[in-house]
This record gives sequence, C-alpha cells and structure tokens, in this order.
Amino acid sequence: MLQLMKYRALGLFRDKITMFWSLLFPLILCTLFYVTFGNLDNHLECIDTAVVVKSEEKEAKTFGSFLQFIADSEEDLISVEEMSEKEAKEALKDGKVFGIYYVDAEPELVVASAGVEESILKALLESYERNAEIIQTVSKEKPESLLKVIDRISSSAMQTEYVKEATLGGKETDGMIQYFFSLIAMTCMFGCFLGLEAAVTLQANVNPVGARRCIGAVSKIQQLFADFIVVCIFNIIDVSVLLVYMIGVLKLDISGDMGKIMPVSVLGSIIGVSMGMLVGSVGRWKEGVKLAIMLSVSLGSSFLSGLMVGGIKGLLEEYCPFLNRINPASLISDAFYCVSIYWDSARYTRDMLSMAGWAVVFVLGSFLMIRRVRYDSI
Repeated sequence: MLQLMKYRALGLFRDKITMFWSLLFPLILCTLFYVTFGNLDNHLECIDTAVVVKSEEKEAKTFGSFLQFIADSEEDLISVEEMSEKEAKEALKDGKVFGIYYVDAEPELVVASAGVEESILKALLESYERNAEIIQTVSKEKPESLLKVIDRISSSAMQTEYVKEATLGGKETDGMIQYFFSLIAMTCMFGCFLGLEAAVTLQANVNPVGARRCIGAVSKIQQLFADFIVVCIFNIIDVSVLLVYMIGVLKLDISGDMGKIMPVSVLGSIIGVSMGMLVGSVGRWKEGVKLAIMLSVSLGSSFLSGLMVGGIKGLLEEYCPFLNRINPASLISDAFYCVSIYWDSARYTRDMLSMAGWAVVFVLGSFLMIRRVRYDSI
C-alpha cells in the first residue's frame, strides 16, 4: 500500500498541469483578488476638485471657506484648485478633476459621471446646504467661532462609516471577504481534477496507463484506495497553503477556531476528490469529455457560491435556498462564514453534516463504479 501511495505521489509531482491548477492557480487568483479589492474598504485617494468663483458675496465667501477648510484638514478628503470656468470644464472633460464647485450665493456642483468620488463631493455640498443658515448666522454674529462651527460640520460630512460590518462578536469585517471564502471553496472543488486523473488511470478502455495498471497483481480497489488517500492529502495541502498565504502573507482577517476550520478544509477536499473520481469512473466517455464536465461542475458550483458575483448567494438564499443547501461550494464557504463571522454552531453543524453526506455519496459511488467494471480482454 505504501509503495502504491509513493508512486501516486511521484506521479502527481511530475504532472505540472495538475499541480498548476490545483495549487498555483488559486494562489494567483487570490493575489489578483487582493490587488483588485482586498483593501478597497480601507483606502480612498484625495479627490481632485476644481473651484470656480462666480461671486464675491459674503455667502459665496463662506462656502469657499468651507471648501478650503476641508481641503486643509488632516483627512485629505479633497484637493481644491481655483480655476476659470473654461479651465475647470476642460479639466473635468480630461478627467483631471472629479467635479467643479461653483462658489456663488447659491453653490453648485457639476460632475461628469456617477462614482464614489462624485458621491462624496455631492454629500459635502448637501451637508453645507443643510447647515448654511447656521454658518451664515455665526459668520455675522460671532465670526471668531466660524472655524469651530465649520470644523464640526465638516467632521460630520466626512463621517462615511455610519454603518460598519462586524461579526456577532463585534469584530469589524471586510465586505469583500466573501470572495476569498468562495476561493477556498473553489480550491477544494478543484480537487476533482486530481480525483478524475486517479480514476481515469484505472480504466483500461479509456487510458493506456489504466490498461497497464489493470493487468497488475494488485486489485483495483486497493489501487483506488491508495490513490484516494494520496490525492486527498495533496488537496488538503493545497487548501492549507492557500489559507497560510491568505492569513500569513496577505494578512486577511480569516480568523476563527482552527479546530473548526481544518475539518471544513478536509471535508471540502474529500468532496472535490471523490466527485472527480465518481465522474472519472462513470461511462466510456473520453478523458477530455470527463474533464470538461468536471470543469463545468466545479466552476458552476463556485459561481453559485459567490466567487464571480458576490450577491448571488444571497439572492439564492432568498428565492431558492435549496440550491445553497445542496451546492458543495456554497456549503464550504458558508461553513467558513460560520467559523469566522456568524459564530453560529447550529448552522456550522448543518453545513458539516451536508458536506459529510455528499462525501459519503461520492466516495461510495466511485468505489462501486470502479469495482463493478470488468474487461473481457485488455
């Protein structure tokens, strides 16, 4: 048995394509996710803004003081530059500024598109307009207190985190973490390629290697069992490497009880591997056809778990929760949610039992299908 496991491990190490898709591809995709939106919630660059002075009235000067005060604050929210109207419009058209503030008795804002920066500029103007009467009254009666009033109003205007995402224990969370949980689920599901390769190399009518293995003295069940153990270990290592990379290198906050995280990884890996073995042992289809089926199933399952579209899992939970209950990738990502965010033991147990059910079905199915195949001649 140990010899069989040794040679299967050597075969996997030498299969560069399989190693790429099962180990390197998830790491590359994780890095791209992190670069794209890993810290999206935490950083916002200073917003370049043009200012066009159209009036020298006291109300206009008060609005100009408001904008300059915000620009000079430590928040670095906006950067203002006074321009002529023609220069401002050209800068807006060329994308050099996100908006134009018209300093007048009735302040105005002109933007070229709708985005986060434009929304912030609009919020600043609306905040000023709501408090314009207070500012103007203070500027007339107590001008020495004007800066304090503007400071208080601008602080309120720049307070963007009225609602924070947090776990039930009060810890703040990143809304984009769902993509990384789905990526872990995809890595587990990609174990199907390892399982598919192991099953195909035991079929004499599909693969030349399978023909040579079938005429050996060792039974197919024993060979399949050895292959199953090795490829499961490989897939568990792949998932563990991805977790270490996320937590140790990218510093993603995927914290939780490792005593609960590892069983999810193990069960998820078993599901992926055994599903690949089951498809690989069914029918007389060519290896390319079975590979296409596995690619469609694994990516489709990952898509429904929220890997490509973050909100799809929530939509399914609202309109078709049954899919979330039977989709292996959704169960895996949901189990990680339960450990890191929900802290819901009952939901975690339900996910684990569902995953265990799928694992048993796939493992028994693949072993039974391999066992019942006989060849008249090889």
